[in-house]
Amino acid sequence: MTNVRRLLAILVCTLFLIAIPTASESSDASQQSLSYSETTDYVLVETGEMNIAISKDFPAVIVAPANQTDEKGYGLVISSALGYNATPEGELLLEDVPYHASFEHSTWTSSIDSEYSEEKGETITVELASSVNMNKKNPSSPGNIIIDDWADVTVRFQVTNNNYSARYEDVDSSPDYHVNGTTELKFDIVTDINEAIDAEDLAIDIGLMMTEGYTFSPTSMPEPYVFHGYQEDEVTESNPMENETDGDVKLLHEFFPREELKQLFAFVQDDSAESYFAWAKLAELGYDELEDELTDISTFYRTDGDSLRIYLSTSVNHNTTSVLHDPSLGIFVTDVGYVDLPDDGMKIGLSGESVILGLVFGAIAVGAVGTYAIIRGRGEEDPGEIVSLEKNRYYRKKP
Repeated sequence: MTNVRRLLAILVCTLFLIAIPTASESSDASQQSLSYSETTDYVLVETGEMNIAISKDFPAVIVAPANQTDEKGYGLVISSALGYNATPEGELLLEDVPYHASFEHSTWTSSIDSEYSEEKGETITVELASSVNMNKKNPSSPGNIIIDDWADVTVRFQVTNNNYSARYEDVDSSPDYHVNGTTELKFDIVTDINEAIDAEDLAIDIGLMMTEGYTFSPTSMPEPYVFHGYQEDEVTESNPMENETDGDVKLLHEFFPREELKQLFAFVQDDSAESYFAWAKLAELGYDELEDELTDISTFYRTDGDSLRIYLSTSVNHNTTSVLHDPSLGIFVTDVGYVDLPDDGMKIGLSGESVILGLVFGAIAVGAVGTYAIIRGRGEEDPGEIVSLEKNRYYRKKP
């Protein structure tokens, strides 16, 4: 009888193990299939969790949950490049910027590619490219000096159905930028400089806004929303409906980055973090006769009455031939959704647990696509940690 029981136990265990899929099989079974379609104005990519509209006319994108019932979207426009010389305190003064290259008034071409790899799974890439002119203020006359074909700018949007770690391919010992598969759109902004300008700093101007449908313009809906910025020592709050000025001066705040590579602003409505814009705090600089290198980004931001404007700035010189920025735009998909920032355990989520702070401990599957949270200990956000930015407050570089 004992032998019979032992055989039955072995048989049951064997059948149980056969019935359980392996981790890779489970992951494959839960993967969403990516698809895309085109209209005259945009490319629509569908991941099963998120819908993504990418403009064909200029570098702009909108993301929205696939199952939402309204037309609310979360968008951004990459509007221009600014050449300037920072003040001794490291400030960007918008009124004194001598060089301005408009992306919205340039002519863009678009292309679409679909491929598969073991690391990323199915991948759809939408690329926009343009030769961009630079306008320089003429100090001796009201008009501008135009530098034709100043730079070739490429914006490469990419979505996958696997989570993966993005890296700077041309730099040794590149840090990892975690990407959350079907709920996060990764993109590169590459500026290949054809003609050097007399500026020591180059900033990319990005506008973040909620939208209605796929209009690529700020929403006219009356419901208020704000942006939370997760900075070194505080969580800041910015209201896009406010035009932050001091008389005729546009106020800028400096964003003080956390230690983690991935920095973040979250779209927040009714105390719920619903979407986010993230970026790497390092940019890759290219040179003709030198190795590519990573450099720190100085980030500034302000609200202009319609959107949150973010300026990603790097130091450049006459030998700089290219600048690569590495941002992303994503959504939260579950009641405890988050952005995974594993080095320090910060989790940004939904509803009552809009921010979860913890230390690295273990992995918990979240959402249908197998995103992972790494958490030890949890604590809700202290409302006292949120700082409302006053219009007359001006950030400067730390000494």
